[in-house]
Amino acid sequence: MAEFIKYCKGNNYNEVHGSSVEEGLLHFFGCLKFSDRAEFLGSLQGTEANDKLRLRITGELARTAKLREIFEAEGLKTETGKLLKSFKATLYQRFPRPRSQAPEELPQNVPASQGPTSRSENLEDKLMEVVLGDLRANVIYFKKKSKEDPPAPYDHPELEDTFPDQRVPLSLLLEENPKRNPLMWKCEEDMIRYFHIPANNMSWVEEAIARYYNEKKPDLHGPYRKPRQGVQELKTRMLLRPQYWRSLQHGDRPDLPTHTRHMRPRCYPISTDHENTVPKPKNLMLFMPYLHWETDRRRLKSAEILKRHGLAKWSPFSDVVGNAADPVVETTMDRENSDGLLENITTRNWSRRPSASPAKITHQSRPQRQTLLGRLLLKAAILFEAMDGFADEKLIEKHLSKKPPLHPRRTLDQSYYWTLKDTCSRDRDQVVYRGTAPYPKLLHFGCKKDDPKKDKACPQCTENVKKVPRVVMVDQLWMWILDENTIITSFPKRWGRNKPDPSAVQKCIRTRLRAARVDEVRCAYDLAIIILDQVSRVFFDRTQPTDLQPQVIDSFANAIGKVTHKQTIAFDHFWECTRLVSKGYNSRDETAFTSVKKWQDTLLDINPEGDLLREIKDILDELFIMTLIKTQQETVIRTFVKNCQRLQNWDSPGDADNRSDRSSPRLSPIKPKQRRMSSLTAVPYLTLDQQYDPEDVNWTKICARELLDNLGDQVLELQSLKNAAENTSVALKDLLALKQQQAGVVEARESVKQGEESLRQGRSIMLFTIITIVFLPMSFFTGVFGMNATNLTGSNGPGLYNWGDIFRFMIPISAFIITCSLLLAFSKLVRAFLSFWFNIGWAWLITSTPAYIRWRETHLNSKKLAEEETKIVNRMKKKALQVEFQRKEEEMVRREAMLKEEAMRQNPTSLQGRIGGLVDGDVEMGVRLR
Repeated sequence: MAEFIKYCKGNNYNEVHGSSVEEGLLHFFGCLKFSDRAEFLGSLQGTEANDKLRLRITGELARTAKLREIFEAEGLKTETGKLLKSFKATLYQRFPRPRSQAPEELPQNVPASQGPTSRSENLEDKLMEVVLGDLRANVIYFKKKSKEDPPAPYDHPELEDTFPDQRVPLSLLLEENPKRNPLMWKCEEDMIRYFHIPANNMSWVEEAIARYYNEKKPDLHGPYRKPRQGVQELKTRMLLRPQYWRSLQHGDRPDLPTHTRHMRPRCYPISTDHENTVPKPKNLMLFMPYLHWETDRRRLKSAEILKRHGLAKWSPFSDVVGNAADPVVETTMDRENSDGLLENITTRNWSRRPSASPAKITHQSRPQRQTLLGRLLLKAAILFEAMDGFADEKLIEKHLSKKPPLHPRRTLDQSYYWTLKDTCSRDRDQVVYRGTAPYPKLLHFGCKKDDPKKDKACPQCTENVKKVPRVVMVDQLWMWILDENTIITSFPKRWGRNKPDPSAVQKCIRTRLRAARVDEVRCAYDLAIIILDQVSRVFFDRTQPTDLQPQVIDSFANAIGKVTHKQTIAFDHFWECTRLVSKGYNSRDETAFTSVKKWQDTLLDINPEGDLLREIKDILDELFIMTLIKTQQETVIRTFVKNCQRLQNWDSPGDADNRSDRSSPRLSPIKPKQRRMSSLTAVPYLTLDQQYDPEDVNWTKICARELLDNLGDQVLELQSLKNAAENTSVALKDLLALKQQQAGVVEARESVKQGEESLRQGRSIMLFTIITIVFLPMSFFTGVFGMNATNLTGSNGPGLYNWGDIFRFMIPISAFIITCSLLLAFSKLVRAFLSFWFNIGWAWLITSTPAYIRWRETHLNSKKLAEEETKIVNRMKKKALQVEFQRKEEEMVRREAMLKEEAMRQNPTSLQGRIGGLVDGDVEMGVRLR
């Protein structure tokens, strides 16, 4: 946009931007000044293109004015109201204006119907008007030019734009107005219609089907609720019977998370005749999941709003208590330092409860350079983002908790692990997320927050990475084929409104129909096959997307390839370590055992292989979920094809490619059954049963066969990726098994080594035992008979004792010492008691004097003393080497001088040879010291 503003001059936007409506819209809002907009808008007259551009501009101005009015009416009660007030304050601070100047208004020539004033005075009604006005329903028509020609694209004169881009506001599609609502218009006999609702809202689907049958929306609550007596059974109620509609909803209980809501994959033919049994109903219902994607930032925004308006209204007591203030926790820990002394450490921290919502940048974040213009641009961008997702946010707020409810989009893990309350951490561990997330340092441009010399990204740049990655989503396709001439589909779009989305399913369907051949759509079933094909081929179309759509299959292939490469390196490293360990064990060099210990530790470490195994398990888990979704698609589409086969009286499925079978009598046209005139007069837009041309039937068979073949190829592609991942997983398990076996070998070697050492120690102990056995009796008798007892000496006197006196002292003292030793050896209580009083006494002794404080201030420990010892020893060695080097250098200088003198006397040419005889070790030592 900056280039357009720089080079665009004047009101002739065709010279710079081009003649498209989007370029004109960009010129109006991005290039023109506010004072020039009214003149430019008045000049858009005379041509159809100018009228379209004028209508788009006035509609966007009216929408902006409505949103501004809503934001101002909400005030400080909502985040958008606070944001608008903050933005206006910053805007007026940057661009002051006189107080007499009135705020900007819409140009005078804007139609009254497009103005910002709403017919409803209620704020809630205004909100729903904006939501239903922002959401546009696509309407596509096919019509035969003659009875012999196939249906061709048709531009309905009552709708804006051309095929296949004709749209109407969703509010108009749900409005009970036969003159304005396209669903209530008469469908001609040679016409095919297609309507799309851009959200999986069950309430809107019920309204749309009621509008199709020109009926009031029935009360569908209850399992088998019937109308009151005297009230005619409605076709809407017959089509939306519980077994075909609300009973197929999964996760409709209020105590379950909102991402559990989905319709079970089914495809049923439904009859709307409540009196007679219809063997071949003309209505088909289909529910099917499919894969899509979303940026992580928009997914986080939608998840935040879903959490706010979903389970928060029925939060259990444990969740309410969980929102209390974070408690302060004091942790006390005793540990030993390097000197063997006990250290008492107390930490004070706030025990924050785990939250799966990662940190994200909001409008309260400040740029690194807090300039006024920077803050203004940041708030303008956030305000634009709020306006972009306003319709989606209000849609969730108003319809998420209704009966019947809105079905939100689900991530890949939410679709399978639907019992989990929060899958944010699992969503951010997707293969696609990790494959599309750029390296954090790639966003580190000119950041002065950290030291520029440091090779490290700042926290702001690291946080910005979260805006870029994408995740895989699982959406739902709801489709009804009514009376073989009208198709109604309902599936969601990505979050937001204004950003173009070339990878949107509805956009792909319109692109496919725009490029379709003349006779490609011959009946409603052909159009339904095209829709099913576009829905099922997301991520499997090899054409390069023009937006941020991820190449999911390539991401999985790259992830599997990286893990396989690391697994190969791990195998090579394992065998190399095994070889080195075996070589060290077989070596006679005693110094080799140090390296053997290091390689043994490497062999016993299973963390690298465990991380690889966890990563490949995540890949297998996601591939399994995707394969399961594809299998569900194949099951639903096969059921759909069988119903088409029954309705159109196909031949055997294997004859779809046989051209000669077109003239088979089994493909004869079906004879129509006349409907009752009462039905035609009551519902004038219904048509008679169609007659099927054999060529058209065979074409439908071929298209269905191709669709099933494409689905089979997609399942095989996923299966091939799964097989490759399983092979890598098996290889990693084999590597872990080899490491476990190697650990067993190491343990056996250590056991043998310890056994040999024990044997040597046992022999030494046996030797000492033999010596003790020999000399112990001799020592005993020597000690006994060496006593100065009167019984042995035969003399009496003072200071002499007999045997009784000696044993009376010796035996009790020995028993006391033996008992104390045994208690210390086998009693934990005695050891704890003695340790308790010893530690308390010792702590009192050292803390009563300043010696402990002085010791702590020195910060001395065994490690520092060892380091200091090493430094001193190295310094002394270096000094000794320097002294020796200086001595040898002086000696070498003297020798060189003597050689030069001798060479001058004898032969000057012999000097070089004599100098070469210097000691190489002395020169090498000098270089090393320098």
